[in-house]
Amino acid sequence: MELLKKILSSSLWLLIGNSIGRLAMFLANIFAARILSQEVFGQFVMIRNTITSIESLISGTFGSTIIKKIAQANHEEKENLQYILSTIFILNIIIALIISIFIFIGAEFIVKNFFLNNKNLINALYIGIIILLTTTFSTLIQNILIGFEEFKRIATLSIITSTASIPTIFLLIYFFGFYGALMGIIFYFTFDYFIKYIYYKKLNMKAKFNIEKFKKESKKILLFSTPLLLAVIINSFSFWYARVLIINETDSFNDIAIFDAAFQWLSIIMIITGATTSVVLPMLSKNLTDKKKLSNVFLTNLYVNLIISIFISFLFFIFSENIMSIDGIDYIKGSSTLEILSITSIFFTLATIYNRYMISISKNWLLFFAAFLGSLFMFTFLLIQENLTSEILAYSFLIYFLSGTIMYIFSYKYLNKKENK
Repeated sequence: MELLKKILSSSLWLLIGNSIGRLAMFLANIFAARILSQEVFGQFVMIRNTITSIESLISGTFGSTIIKKIAQANHEEKENLQYILSTIFILNIIIALIISIFIFIGAEFIVKNFFLNNKNLINALYIGIIILLTTTFSTLIQNILIGFEEFKRIATLSIITSTASIPTIFLLIYFFGFYGALMGIIFYFTFDYFIKYIYYKKLNMKAKFNIEKFKKESKKILLFSTPLLLAVIINSFSFWYARVLIINETDSFNDIAIFDAAFQWLSIIMIITGATTSVVLPMLSKNLTDKKKLSNVFLTNLYVNLIISIFISFLFFIFSENIMSIDGIDYIKGSSTLEILSITSIFFTLATIYNRYMISISKNWLLFFAAFLGSLFMFTFLLIQENLTSEILAYSFLIYFLSGTIMYIFSYKYLNKKENK
């Protein structure tokens, strides 16, 4: 009971922070959907998804690693904590700059080969580089604070960020349209980073740099993160390229606009379950030697998240038409897409929880195999379809997370059986 109370208490604060913090981004999508034409909104979400997919190479690879490393160091080896912090900052800066250079060089190629050669989107990708940098640093500082279990402070700072950002984002979209929507995202993540960095400095956790320790910690982080990187590459490319297939099949951005209008509602469940899974990773990382407590933390978190995701997905399924109408009358036909994604969210939740558990016990290669298996089934399904639509894309996402979840369940049972021998 005490464990459940601790998980729910910490999760509540992080949930408040994540929910209100991402409210600005959620409303940005709704503002854009209602103010921009469906075709232009489709272009906006595709640029945003492209940058998000690329940024996830950094956050998806290092995010869980950062939380785990900081939680462990803060609990077991405080003398190395400041060197770990400097290593984390430097690695993120270097990787973000390298990726930004590749986007700048390859912008015209990407637009010509994947985005119907729409010249407007070249400048949008250049703006996307700034989105990539601001998102990377915002996510980095958030993960560091999660590692320190500063959940209440994250909630407070996220409320401030969203309160300041929502009217600014609306005005930018209203007056500057497509480019204003992109600038609104830049404003949000820039403000979020600076306000959280100011608080981080107050923790008096000054990063110390030593070239030998940097090499040592970098090697540890990169080796630990290699399977995660491969998994994220597969994830990011799969979800991004599946969208590209829809654009090229329909020769427009309309279907992808409908899909992402529905997908943003799925992100609500992701935010809620993401809060509890992020809370549990530091708890798992600190209890690796106590197998019974480790199992209790994992199973409690599993049941809590499963109940939450089933309840919310049920509401989304029942009220799908009403929910999609919020984006505008042209999006109501996407209600069936939302219904499919509602079911998908349950398996996304399960896969995420098992994902965190496998990271905590350093079984990172299982994440790569789950991603590979999910992508294999996903694209097999897409390639046998005669017509690609937003509904078909939603089914492919369902297949991806369902297959990954099944693999995680069997792996968990096998590892437990092996442990108990």
